[in-house]
Amino acid sequence: MQAGAEKRTFKVRLTQQREGYWLATCGAPVCLARGKSESEVLEHIRAEIRYRIEWCPCTGVGEDYVLLDVEHA
Repeated sequence: MQAGAEKRTFKVRLTQQREGYWLATCGAPVCLARGKSESEVLEHIRAEIRYRIEWCPCTGVGEDYVLLDVEHA
């Protein structure tokens, strides 16, 4: 992460689906992810959010830049 860059918090909603998978959705940036466990789906949605907010791969958004505010549906 670049020096002086602040962390950002994104609201994420988790829903357990009938077949046992988890679905995570985020309203801004609009994206979703699916995983076999709660921790897996959070990892996927965090990566998807990072991908969508990077202007280009050279911006170097750090692993800890994206913080999640998780709500269970």
